[in-house]
Amino acid sequence: MAIPMEIVDWFRGVFADANRRLAEKMLNAPATPEPTFDLTFIEHLTNYAAPRKFKSDWAIRIDTHYLGGLRHFRSWEVADIGVFVFFTKGGRMVRRKVALLQSKRLFPTTGDVDHLEEYDYRVGMARIGARDADLASMMSQRKFSFTKASKYQSLTKESDQVEAIRGHMESYKIPIHYLFYNPPQLVTNVVLPLTEYSKLGEKDNYLGARVIPTEDLHKALAGKAKSYSPTLGDTRKIMSDDEYGWRLEYFMADLLLGCKGGFRFTNNDEVPIQSIFYRRSGPIAAAIAVTVEMPEDAELPE
Repeated sequence: MAIPMEIVDWFRGVFADANRRLAEKMLNAPATPEPTFDLTFIEHLTNYAAPRKFKSDWAIRIDTHYLGGLRHFRSWEVADIGVFVFFTKGGRMVRRKVALLQSKRLFPTTGDVDHLEEYDYRVGMARIGARDADLASMMSQRKFSFTKASKYQSLTKESDQVEAIRGHMESYKIPIHYLFYNPPQLVTNVVLPLTEYSKLGEKDNYLGARVIPTEDLHKALAGKAKSYSPTLGDTRKIMSDDEYGWRLEYFMADLLLGCKGGFRFTNNDEVPIQSIFYRRSGPIAAAIAVTVEMPEDAELPE
């Protein structure tokens, strides 16, 4: 592999840490709305905005931009997160790649998840200060249970969003992947109010965030009813090489950075790139840009 393993390993570690933070959020705030997981993901990566130099004379930097909080593209997006990977050499761009991620959180089998409604977007920050005279006690017990029967309820087999994703891939040939936010274990129970906040170790996040190509998931749902929402159990056998999909860190480091995945393009002015990233009303909520600076004598794998 032409890219030094010290870079790939470091990059994998960055996203493994992000994966743990996302799983911790599921434990510490199980009712939180889906977009807050995107915000946590992006916020984690802001820690790596300064360039990092390696012994092999390669360098890497991660830039982020979060639009969040708006109603995009008729209230849904073709992809929530777009990831650029740029390889440069001596001040010249030598390769551009992009990957698109449509994120969905796992809903508990018991326990309600908060939703952001159109009213929340219209009122904005004033909404958080609105309190009724009679408030429910925070001491009221609420239980959240996650199992293989838990569903990705904001995803249905047939919907405007699914049709838009299919149409976008047919028009522009850019693959779109589902990024599934999951708890750390296949069976997870959380009771509120908490008595302490959870902190995961490196080996505690067995399940966590997983990535599955949209075409593979849509094909797996072919025999289901139009209104069917996939369960965690449905994702177990979709990928032949990984149960429940690729781990987030494997997809980002070994496939995308490692030049085995993603869509290569030659110019930022190309129509699909313009339509996704450079229109204020475009169908995306956040962007990540990974810039890798290579020595002059380095070569990338095809």
